[in-house]
Amino acid sequence: MMKKFFAMMLALVMCFALVGCGEDEKMPSSDPTAPVAGFSASDLVLKKGGTEYKCDVYIDDIIADFGENYEYSEAMSCAYDGMDKVYGYGSDSIDFSTRPDGDRDIVCEMYVHGGDWTTAKGITFGASREQVIEAYGEPTQETNFMFYYILPASNAESEGASLYFEFQDNAVNAIGVTAEQLIGE
Repeated sequence: MMKKFFAMMLALVMCFALVGCGEDEKMPSSDPTAPVAGFSASDLVLKKGGTEYKCDVYIDDIIADFGENYEYSEAMSCAYDGMDKVYGYGSDSIDFSTRPDGDRDIVCEMYVHGGDWTTAKGITFGASREQVIEAYGEPTQETNFMFYYILPASNAESEGASLYFEFQDNAVNAIGVTAEQLIGE
């Protein structure tokens, strides 16, 4: 009786192992120019009017593009020496958050909440959750109103760079990009 039980268990385990060895067949897209779903470092940009903006650039370069007409706030940085700052351009519906880097400030987050901004794969305001998943795949993390696509951090003291979407009524109503950053204390 015991031998039959072990034989049945072994057969069952082998069946599960064989099922796990199969490959998912993916149908190729009929449109060769269609974007491939998935998330990578090349997706860490926001676009407006044909221009791409990304993190890890000096805020001076952003101010040169957008001008001096911004709202400004600052607070002591938890992870870096100096002040974390936010430059808000209401007319362009974007906020740039920075971290100190010596005497200059580097953009560590971009947050858009309106206007004609798009992601690298063309997702814009009003896009559905399904459209975001079609473009980027399943999110790394999600809540009822957020999708997060996160790259692995380069070390244990950092958070990985990310692209995130906020939803309201199943439609994108804000988009953010973050650079890899030290974790605050």
